[in-house]
Formats: sequence, C-alpha cells, structure tokens
Amino acid sequence: MCIPISVLTREFEGETLYNQGLSYFKKGSPFSQEGIIALNEAKAIFNRAIDLEPELADVYYMRGVTTLQFVHFYNRPFNKEQEGMFEEALKDFDKALQINEDYSIAYAGFGNAYDRYGSFDEAIGWYNKALEREAEIKSKWGESSLSEIYFSRGRAYHRTLKHCCIQDYEKSLAYSHIYTPMHLANAYIQAGRWADAAAMADKSVEAVAAKEKKAPWDYRAYLIRANCCFRARNYQECVDALRCALEIAPFVDPEILLLLGKAFRLKGCEEEALNYFKRVITTCGDLIEKPNQMKPAYTVYNIRGLVWLELEQYQEAINDFSRTVELAPEYYPHGHTHYKSEGLKNLGLAYLEEGNRQKAGECFQKALAMVEEQGLELAGREINEIDEIKAWI
Repeated sequence: MCIPISVLTREFEGETLYNQGLSYFKKGSPFSQEGIIALNEAKAIFNRAIDLEPELADVYYMRGVTTLQFVHFYNRPFNKEQEGMFEEALKDFDKALQINEDYSIAYAGFGNAYDRYGSFDEAIGWYNKALEREAEIKSKWGESSLSEIYFSRGRAYHRTLKHCCIQDYEKSLAYSHIYTPMHLANAYIQAGRWADAAAMADKSVEAVAAKEKKAPWDYRAYLIRANCCFRARNYQECVDALRCALEIAPFVDPEILLLLGKAFRLKGCEEEALNYFKRVITTCGDLIEKPNQMKPAYTVYNIRGLVWLELEQYQEAINDFSRTVELAPEYYPHGHTHYKSEGLKNLGLAYLEEGNRQKAGECFQKALAMVEEQGLELAGREINEIDEIKAWI
C-alpha cells in the first residue's frame, strides 16, 4: 500500500516517539505475524506521542496510516473491529487537518482510507482534493509524495478498470515511484499496448531486483514480464522469468505454473507441460482447502478452470468457472481483475468448446452487460477482443 509519509523533525519528546513509531511502521506488514506486531507497536507509540503532544498533525496522520494497514476491501464483509478501524483512521486524518488546515497530504490519507474500504469513487474525490494542492505538496513533502498520490489515484481508477489509470501512473512515474512500473505494465497489457507493457515490465523487474527487502507481491513483476514474453512468442524468456517469480514468491502461485505449462507446450515439450498442468491442479486443490490471503478461492477456481481447458476437460472447466462466478464479489476486483465478469467470460468459452453455443451466448451477454453497467473499460476491451466472442457478437 503506497501512502505518502510525512517525515518532519521537531525538538521535543513527542517528536522522538514519532520517529520511533515511524521506524516500526516501516518494518510493518499485514502479511506476516512479525509485520503485524511491528504495526501494533507503531500504533502504540503514536498513541503515547499524542498523549505527550496532542497538537502535532504528523502523529495523527501516521496513526491513521498505520490503522489502515488492517483494513482492505479484499476482506469484505468487514467485522465490527475493521469498521471501527476505518472510522478511527478517518478521525485521525480529520484531526490532522483541524490542527493544520494546510496539512494537504491528509486529503490523500482520506483517499487511501476510502480506497482500502472499497469506496473507489469517494477515494478518487479525495485524491483530487490533494492534487489541487500539487505545488504545495511538492514543495513541503517532495516529489516522492506527489508521485505516491498520483499512483494512488491511478490505482483507484485501475480498481474500477478505467483507462485513465494509465495517465496517472505515467505522471507518478515521472516523479519516480517503485511500484508504479508493475501497475503500469499491467494496465498497458489490459489496454492492449503490448510493446509499452514489455518495456515497462523490464523496468518493473529492475526495480524489484534492486530492492533489498522484497514485498510479498513483488514476484508479480516477473509474472508480468513472462506474460509479455509469451505474447511475443519468446517462450524460453517466458520460462526464465517464471522461474524467477517462483523463486521469490511467498507461496506457490498456480498462475505461474499454468503459464509455465503453456510455454512448454508451445516449445514442443508436451511431457513437461503436462507435468506443470498437473501441478496446477494439485496446488489449486491445496489452496482451496487451505486458502492463502493473497489468492482468494474464486481466483483459484478460475486458474484451475483454465487448466481444464488446456486439458480439454470441458465439464471440469465449467464446474470451476461456475464456482468463480458464484464466489467472486460483484463490485470489487482482485489484482485489477474483475473476477465476476472474468469468470463469466471463461465459462462462456468453456461452453463453446463443449459445443453449447446457447449457454456460451448467455454467459457472454451477462459478462458484457456487467462490464458496461459498471464502466469496467479495460475488462470490456479485453472481452471484446477475444476472437470467439467477436464471432458470437
């Protein structure tokens, strides 16, 4: 999660605690027990800092930022505690502005709060307020904070699969931000700009390789590069990138194994391809039985369905894509993919392969209606570019 962090030094005790809290925050992560402990310690220190100096906007801001690490729309429906933490964060950003009406990055804090809550239009409105003060933010907090706000607004647009996310990512990159290349490369792919995607994927891999401490999702930089290589029919380069992804991924992502199987099949190595397809089926079964927070069940069913298509097991594919459609949220993406419409699209393709054109047509119609109703521009473009769907339309 990328939120601009205000780092100011002041000569009183509360500021010393503020710096300590900031240090723990940087070590924190909601993806590991150690990281959760660090975030809780950061919040406890910010609480003490506020007790000692209750009129310091920076501390309220960072306490709100820290609290938000425990809130994400992937975990909807929220429990009472998560709803409470969301409200706490809003109060902290509001307090920062009460103390200092020129504390402009608090508007970005509100934006990130609503983004993580799943209210993307509301989030974009707050990012707009922050960027109305672009010159001030650049002057007081530096280009990196401005980059992060453009990145965050771009990410909110990307969550709703709006084409304009690309423009914000490009602005973010002009000011330099470590996570922007990965997101921008993915957006280029969804927009059909494969040459731009390949160049940006290389930058993304370079950024990840240069990091001393890898984030849990950094492996996806190599996966994006692999997809670009696959598209360009550079199958050995695709395999090399996927092996790098497997090496740093915090769990075995079946999406990597699936693309490895497809690459080996097109390299003419059928036995190796089948071995990877079998591993996908086994890995997906394990993830369905014991879910990983980075891979919800509906995404796993979708991947396994794609493997069944490769193996021409169409009824199995139909069963898995049906589960994706059943389980995927109506209005929320995962990893910038809207799995409800994605599942419907893939379900239609499975019915086509089975020879049931009526069922296929019903699925395509539902998918297209869904992306049009929700304004999912990038998803709509991808669906309309599929040859089988073009023929059906």
